[in-house]
Amino acid sequence: MSTAVTTEIEDMKQLLITVAEKHDFDFQNPHVITVSQKLDRLIVKAMKSQHSSCLSDK
Repeated sequence: MSTAVTTEIEDMKQLLITVAEKHDFDFQNPHVITVSQKLDRLIVKAMKSQHSSCLSDK
């Protein structure tokens, strides 16, 4: 996984923590859900990229 993607994921995780704290850990709050979904997409993107690179190594 590239350093840029790792950094982006780590930054988004910190943002999720901040937003969740701000909304008293209400995980149904629309802002918390939005940030969580963005983090999910980044993780999936990183996993797909990692999977593709593993396949090309064969």
